[in-house]
Amino acid sequence: MPASTFATRCLFLLAVMSMVVAAPIPIRLRNTHSIIIRNDPDSGSDSDSSSGSDWDSDSGSSSDTDNTSVDSDSSTGNSTSTNNVVFATDLSIDVATILQSVKSATFNPVPGANYGTGHDDNKAQIYKLDVDGSVGGSVYAVEADMDVDCDGTDYQCEGNDDGQSETSYGALSAERVPFYVLPQSFVDQQNIRGNSLGAIICNNKMFYAIMGDTNGDSPEVIGEASWLLARTCFPDDDLNGAKGHDQSDVMYIVFGSLVPGGISEDSPTIDIDSLKELGDKTMKAFKLTS
Repeated sequence: MPASTFATRCLFLLAVMSMVVAAPIPIRLRNTHSIIIRNDPDSGSDSDSSSGSDWDSDSGSSSDTDNTSVDSDSSTGNSTSTNNVVFATDLSIDVATILQSVKSATFNPVPGANYGTGHDDNKAQIYKLDVDGSVGGSVYAVEADMDVDCDGTDYQCEGNDDGQSETSYGALSAERVPFYVLPQSFVDQQNIRGNSLGAIICNNKMFYAIMGDTNGDSPEVIGEASWLLARTCFPDDDLNGAKGHDQSDVMYIVFGSLVPGGISEDSPTIDIDSLKELGDKTMKAFKLTS
């Protein structure tokens, strides 16, 4: 082989090798079971803007990701900041003041609305709140525990031996939708709308949820929330279908006439952005009148 030809081939091979080395290595996108954290400071962008109607599409959609993270910060041991939870209340809302005022509003108990929590003889009384008319509709509050409800599409969750494949107003996903549960008799008595807004104060934080299921046990009990909501409230307790938060220190504020948009009986998910929008609007106007 002539020396010039050999040299030409060597230069060509070197050029090809340099291109291979310089090429970027593809990064496999993280695909989790739970929901995208909005405004994650490490993400560098706000790329997730999809609504609930988009969550059931194929790969790359938010149906494979989380509305929140309930993991602890490995470096500090503290639970994830509510800044990263899509259905958390706006930081401008004074949660501590709201909690104090609601806990003091015990002068208007709803007749016949004193329910057990499923823990010993503990009872939880539901109160009707006198609120500023700008909020709209009847508002109730009850302080109870928080057991895990996995009814719906995730009824076979860990520790859930008696789950049902449907929720009261469809078949929600307990792992993807923050919802709370009310006794069926109370819902009927007070004409509470299905999927009505709730502001849940737990662990010194406030999260928004919908009344996505009812309890029709005999006797009826109160103090239940979806897998997602319960584990967001108490991220360090590893709650599941057989292990709830037993202390009656969770405040459930129920807006019986307000229902966020983006909810369908045919979908296991909801529009979390609509839930947060209605929640923030309502709680910014929330004011007890007596």
